[in-house]
Amino acid sequence: MTRTLTRQRVMALTWPMIFANALIPLVGVIDTAVIGLAGDATDIGGVALGAMVFAVFYWSTYFLRMGVTGFTAQAIGSGDMAESQRIVARALLIGLALGLSFLALKTPISTLAFKVLQGSEIVEAKGAAYVAARFWGAPAALGLFAVTGWLIGAGKTRLALMVQALLAITNGALDAWFVLRLGWGPTGVAAGTAIAEWMAFLLGLILVLRAFKTDRATLLATLSLSHLLDAGALKKLFGLNFNLFLRSIFLTFGFSWFINAGARQGDVLLAANQVLLQFIMVWAFVLDAFAYTAEAETGRAFGRGSVVDLRRAVRLTSEFAFACAFGFAALTLFGGGWVINQLISDPSVRETAIRFLPWCAAVPILGIGSWQLDGIFTGATRSAAMRNASLASLLIYLAFDALFTPSGNAGVWAAFLIYFVARGLTLLVAYPALERSITPKRT
Repeated sequence: MTRTLTRQRVMALTWPMIFANALIPLVGVIDTAVIGLAGDATDIGGVALGAMVFAVFYWSTYFLRMGVTGFTAQAIGSGDMAESQRIVARALLIGLALGLSFLALKTPISTLAFKVLQGSEIVEAKGAAYVAARFWGAPAALGLFAVTGWLIGAGKTRLALMVQALLAITNGALDAWFVLRLGWGPTGVAAGTAIAEWMAFLLGLILVLRAFKTDRATLLATLSLSHLLDAGALKKLFGLNFNLFLRSIFLTFGFSWFINAGARQGDVLLAANQVLLQFIMVWAFVLDAFAYTAEAETGRAFGRGSVVDLRRAVRLTSEFAFACAFGFAALTLFGGGWVINQLISDPSVRETAIRFLPWCAAVPILGIGSWQLDGIFTGATRSAAMRNASLASLLIYLAFDALFTPSGNAGVWAAFLIYFVARGLTLLVAYPALERSITPKRT
């Protein structure tokens, strides 16, 4: 027996993820705020470049979270709880292996990255120090993608909130101690985040195991090597993950291009754009809460083979998402200046960030379509369409960036806004095919 999705059900699933997702970028906001209070533009810029290096590797593996959510929701929708357990176990093995590889290669990765980036010498030195410390959290961060993806796909959004709350609180406390008390600068910011990631991962793993509600003998049989290494399941997982990996690479490249465009204009504009990017990350993750609900409900609709359930999930989650997007845009426009004044001590960075705040305020309205459609396509595990859309939108963005960047930072922002619109439109044209791909279940 299935439960009909209602607005009340949407909010019951979504409100924990609103708070949980708000806490994800809060890690970056805390990093920026702490270094902004204790340092100058070069410290903020160093953290910005260091975080960008890290983002390239972390967000290129975000397919772990997305793939686990979609497959888990579909498995549960079809009544196969054992397969949902195997899905997260496979993703954990992949995530921990990749994380350990990143840690082992952190020195050559950092060296190569700062040959590509275009910051000043002192900014690059501080960024390299950040990267060296932050990579110690890599295995935990990638493992956290897997456990969070399972919790979302299984509808355990309150447990996901607990994990993100621990991450944010621990990160904030350690940042304050390492930077404001001990004076470690960008290295302290990175060390605090790495330790917090390990603590959050361990809590998430415990919560997932408890949520299985399976005795030890049954769980060991379910997660036997013969099941985990099933050729068909692995082929399906790696096929999906490869497409999502490419999508993540394209998106990370786009955001990195935006940050590097600021770096080419000097330390102050780099720092100002980094501050504004924190607003975007907060709103994107908060609004993604509705996309996560759309993911889970879309996956269940596909598991049940119901076009009616799919359309209802899309409509109800999108109603809330678009309403909140307009509210967040107004909040940014009218309250963002006050926030910047409280967080940033460097007057030139403050003035520049406030001057470009209206551009930032437009992002929630222009980006909400792409975020919602990302969730819908993820729940349907239609990764090829997501890959194609992300590549097409990136090419559109780069074309407009080449056209507008000679106009200065305003041109950089204009091209960036077009990027959000392009991401939504390229997925929208693929949506009718997604609906047609649902296979009704025989009764």
